[in-house]
Amino acid sequence: MVIEATSLPDPPRIVFKRRIVRLGLVFLLMAAAIAADAVASSYRYYSQIIDARLATGYLTSRPGLYAAPRVLEAGQKLTPAKLIAVLQRAGYVESKASDVWSGSFSVSDSAIEIRPGRSKQPQLVRVAFNGDGIAELRDDVGGLVESFTLEPEVLSTDLSAKAGKREILSYGEIPDVMVHAILAIEDRRFFEHSGVDLRGLGRAFLRNVGDEEMGQGGSTITQQLVKNTYLSPEKTLQRKYSEAMLAVALERRLSKSDILALYSNEIYLGQRGAVAVRGIREAAEVFYGKELRDLSLSEAATLAGMIQSPARYSPLRHPDEARARRNVVLAAMQQNGWITLEQNAKASAEPVTVASAPAVDNSLAPYFVDYVNRLAESQFETSGNNQRIYTTIDLELQQAAEQALKQQLDHLDAVYSKRDLKPQASLVALDPHTGNILAMVGGRNYAESQLNRATDALRQPGSTFKPFVYAAALEDGMSQVQMFMDAPREFVYDRNKIYQPANYGGGYSMREVTMRTGLVRSLNVVTVDVALQTGLARIANLANRFGLPKPERYPALALGTEEVTPLQLASAYAAFVNDGRRVEAKAIRSVGEPPATHAAPVNVDQVVSPTTAYMITNMLAGVIDRGTARKARGAVRGTAIAGKTGTSRDGWFVGYSPNLVCVVWIGFDNNKQLGLTGAEAALPAWVDFMNDAIALRPDLGGENFECPEGIKFVEIDSATGLISTVTCPVRELIAVTDRTAPSMECYLHGNLPPQSSPFAEESETTREEIAVKRAPPEPLKDYRATRVEVDSKGRRALVNDMR
Repeated sequence: MVIEATSLPDPPRIVFKRRIVRLGLVFLLMAAAIAADAVASSYRYYSQIIDARLATGYLTSRPGLYAAPRVLEAGQKLTPAKLIAVLQRAGYVESKASDVWSGSFSVSDSAIEIRPGRSKQPQLVRVAFNGDGIAELRDDVGGLVESFTLEPEVLSTDLSAKAGKREILSYGEIPDVMVHAILAIEDRRFFEHSGVDLRGLGRAFLRNVGDEEMGQGGSTITQQLVKNTYLSPEKTLQRKYSEAMLAVALERRLSKSDILALYSNEIYLGQRGAVAVRGIREAAEVFYGKELRDLSLSEAATLAGMIQSPARYSPLRHPDEARARRNVVLAAMQQNGWITLEQNAKASAEPVTVASAPAVDNSLAPYFVDYVNRLAESQFETSGNNQRIYTTIDLELQQAAEQALKQQLDHLDAVYSKRDLKPQASLVALDPHTGNILAMVGGRNYAESQLNRATDALRQPGSTFKPFVYAAALEDGMSQVQMFMDAPREFVYDRNKIYQPANYGGGYSMREVTMRTGLVRSLNVVTVDVALQTGLARIANLANRFGLPKPERYPALALGTEEVTPLQLASAYAAFVNDGRRVEAKAIRSVGEPPATHAAPVNVDQVVSPTTAYMITNMLAGVIDRGTARKARGAVRGTAIAGKTGTSRDGWFVGYSPNLVCVVWIGFDNNKQLGLTGAEAALPAWVDFMNDAIALRPDLGGENFECPEGIKFVEIDSATGLISTVTCPVRELIAVTDRTAPSMECYLHGNLPPQSSPFAEESETTREEIAVKRAPPEPLKDYRATRVEVDSKGRRALVNDMR
């Protein structure tokens, strides 16, 4: 008989356990699903961050300072080699490029083709060259392109240190030895993982579990890249998670070669002098004075070893630590099969050496960067470390400014070598219609002195102040052909005080000259006379409206005794080009978003009439044509220029074209007497800069200054200020208004006086007798007794008899 076994029900305890297990599995699945959904949502969030950066430009959408974008136009004196350097600095690579780069370019015998990295019209620009520079620009269908704007160049991403001049490096330009050195020590599985190395991350997590402050280790090259370009520097679990998610998202959008190239351009490799070294190309130049492709195995391993801690492993400061770290890199390269045992042994035995410090400061507009950072902190409650700040600086003009000052300072160093002195210098150039600062040099060497003399050094401007005196006189109704005595004089002011100015060098013509000649020849006595007749209060108030410090009301103010900065002076002179309207000097164009291509200028104040501004410009053009700056006559070809020399303890020159104002100052920080005129000290640097600037950007020049309504041109005899005749020996064409124009013809050079002459009643007097009557009496001592009294308001009250 077969007995069938019957299944007995499970005990209640077992049933309960099974239910618990099932319920746990359900909860685990739910938790896994929730976690997966959270991770997916998180990944979408971080992917959007990556996509936004790629859409707006990976290189130009990170926090930091940016220069004004370069605009290419036909006629610019730009060689192919120079354009290639500009493109590389702006993030263009010489090959087919992904969207991570600003674009790509290719070079042929006669042209350079530029392909923007993102959707931008035109899709291609072909830049053709001739012997002088850019001949024309054409688009992808052959049509002429008037201009093309490149992406802006990064000035600095870390304002605690100054960036150097560097060019973007593509993957194909990185030599194998450098690639292998970096991968061996930083991320040997770089080409295998998907942005996060789980094994490395696991090791780092185990070392730091339970500790909110994360330690070093576990980051891939991709993670390091996103940490440096997206995240703040704190080491927390949240930042580590963000770093990993961003790395995975970035790897799904960029190729490995692009990621490694970006990393190689971004890594910080210490500092030398005033320059923070970023990227392996710049490091090769700064530490070894070599092109990247020329690095030896030992040098490449040394640079790769610095990545972890640039200060600790600096070959400059810690050669022993640098050597030990280099040998670790070499051992890792051998372990991965990238070098042989013999190569390792030979390179490990080499001493750690560096090239001598570069003779030329490689920092990128360091004085300007400091100035912008100061403005950003005061105006926007932020700095370049957490905002995108688009500035006005034109780096090509900046380079031209630095070179012009260096050349002049080298010349002056030879002059002052026997006295063991080295003068300082500064230069400011700005657009007079917008106020945009296009170039700024604050001293001869930023590493030696961080004082920005362009913005912070107050010095007496000397005769560069005189145009504001004459502008006040013209506004007051005086005519530039009004006559003033050029001879030693005593001026009485405030009833009992005497001021006795002297012309520079002690020379006098000892005759009456026109007010125009007083400015053109920079005659101190005439200028003081003009100032007293105009009114010292009127001049002081007008100078203040021009943006200059308001001077004390003493006669000496006319000769530029009130201290100013070069930037203030440049901004004030801009009004003479800008129809009498003053614009504020501007260093920041926009914050957060790129500026509009053609932003409307903001005019602050109409300080003088357009006709007065133009007459001053016409007079300052005479300074260059036949006055104290005649060394510059014809020096800037094809361009109308005007300007004024200044000599105090220092040497000044302020000059401008129709679209560019530039101030050059040369002097000593300790306020010692320079002993040179502005024409000798500052003018040569100004000429060099203006020539280079207008060659680079012809739009900054102009054949003529724009003439406003109400101006007419009259040819005068220079000696008398009267309307010239064919027999006048020295004639000049001047700009006047109907009210200030001369009404008589010259009668001193072979012509009888016209009926409107004040000498009409002496019509029978011979020309020679008239000439004698108009000549200044002799001897010189007669004029030393001249006294001109003015009332308390600064206006002329009485002229004593001249003995």
